Amino acid sequence: MKITDDEIIEAFYNVSRAIRHSYSPNGNDKNLEPFIGQYRCLLYLENAKPINQKDLANALNIRPASLSELLSKLEQKKYIIRTPSEKDKRNILVSLSEEGMAEVKQCKKNQKKFHSKILSSLSEEEKLQFYNILLKINDFNQKG
Repeated sequence: MKITDDEIIEAFYNVSRAIRHSYSPNGNDKNLEPFIGQYRCLLYLENAKPINQKDLANALNIRPASLSELLSKLEQKKYIIRTPSEKDKRNILVSLSEEGMAEVKQCKKNQKKFHSKILSSLSEEEKLQFYNILLKINDFNQKG
């Protein structure tokens, strides 16, 4: 049986979509898209010192207006803290709150559990083959 390129990409897309769902704390479709941006921001802030919004927008490669909306949502959830800079009170610094740290920790735990589950049907040899295939595709894609 010959498998078409479209069938392979469709299967890959379905797996990719399942992985994206693992970023949501509950795997809930309704909030998935906005949450992914929020999750990226929380992950970045997890390992960053307090950062101003302009630098954070650059780091996340999003428009400042989009970041402002995203930060408002995170602030409503009490995941971030905005504080004026001591050097320049007009400059607002963003950092994770304790609730934000707890949320990142929980999401990472859920994600790790999901990654183990989704790959559990593969043997160690199959995992290595799959990994090498993905590296090869990624390499080709990077070279353009």
